[in-house]
Amino acid sequence: MGVDVRVVRPGSRHHVTVVAMLPDPGFVLSALLERVDHPLLNRIEPYGYRELGSVDMSDLVAALDAVGAEGRHFDDLRALAAVCAADRSLTMEFVGD
Repeated sequence: MGVDVRVVRPGSRHHVTVVAMLPDPGFVLSALLERVDHPLLNRIEPYGYRELGSVDMSDLVAALDAVGAEGRHFDDLRALAAVCAADRSLTMEFVGD
């Protein structure tokens, strides 16, 4: 079970444009979510769906830093957060399986 991350631009009610995607085939993000206790990260359900807006990206990066999330996967996640933060029309979706 991985938690895939997508940066999307919402369009109509049933259509979004995927701007970037970070899959979690090694279950790196889902493992982190299972073992840490952080208010923002606790809102991301490993088996569900959570959407964060561009205004939440600095809090997301701060949460990753606070729990010591390191490695390439989290560097890529921080890079996606920077993309999302730079454009208020974008949102970040966390999609668990």
